[in-house]
Amino acid sequence: MAKQAFELHADETMFAEKVSADSWKTPKQIVSRQVSGKIYFTNQRIVFLASGLIGTESASWEIDMKDIQSVKTCMTPPCFPFGILITMKDGGKYKLGIVKRNKYIEWISQHIS
Repeated sequence: MAKQAFELHADETMFAEKVSADSWKTPKQIVSRQVSGKIYFTNQRIVFLASGLIGTESASWEIDMKDIQSVKTCMTPPCFPFGILITMKDGGKYKLGIVKRNKYIEWISQHIS
């Protein structure tokens, strides 16, 4: 099976692409665990594509900017200040670990309604 690839929609603009990140929590995960990958930020969505050989499709995710309620800083395990906590309007939460998180938090904050 081929690795997933990011494709920009015709009406999207890219903010940042292929940013190294770790996904620590998604609404589908019962237990927090580190999944490494690349993240893409557009004016319409955030896409995380997990890297690795096994289970990358099930660990990858995509969220629409219009569905985000809030974004704030948080810590990533064991105690690093790289975390971004995204809370969705339906109550779901996504936790990312990303270097230079403040520019992404600011950008997300400007694009959520």
